[in-house]
Amino acid sequence: MNRARPRRTVRAWRWRRVRDWLVGIAIVALLARLILGLDAFQPRMEGVPHVADGDSLTLNGERIRLKGIDAPELDQLCLRDGSSYACGREARGELQRLINGRQVSCTGSERDQYGRLLGTCSLGETELNKAMVESGWAIAYGDYETVEVRARLAGRGLWQGSFDRPQEWRADHQTAQQVDEDSWFYRLGSTIGDALWSLLRRIFGGSEA
Repeated sequence: MNRARPRRTVRAWRWRRVRDWLVGIAIVALLARLILGLDAFQPRMEGVPHVADGDSLTLNGERIRLKGIDAPELDQLCLRDGSSYACGREARGELQRLINGRQVSCTGSERDQYGRLLGTCSLGETELNKAMVESGWAIAYGDYETVEVRARLAGRGLWQGSFDRPQEWRADHQTAQQVDEDSWFYRLGSTIGDALWSLLRRIFGGSEA
């Protein structure tokens, strides 16, 4: 009789340990699922945007950079038929033509180093990011490489002549302010602020319909 009690005590202790481990694993799994769910959450915004240039716009007060593409900067010049022309303004004109004062829908969850939402925007069945590359007035910038090849072979938009890729043009025409904004200290502060703002929007509702 005296030997049975320690065995029951050991078995109970082992069971409590197993139970504590199972509870701990369940909590970790629940937290991981919650975090992944927040990362996948992409608030949808709808409205008539203001077009800033060929790859960025403002919708409901939110600055949005069209994800996966890169269009000429507004002041950028390109060559066509031996003469320079304002390709940046023509790229903006193409995006304005596609939207034509109508309501668009945008989604996104990431931000760039300047605090702009990296978004995918659509007008009905037309995805504006892809349409800009199809028209030749933007190039692939992480996505839409096949679409760019087709536009280039067809000689559309920028591919009618020669041009500096927007990223290269920006590097050659950086202002002192842009250089300061590209510093690690600016990027760090911007990243922290964007993360906090994004978390608050996700917790308290997020969508600006």
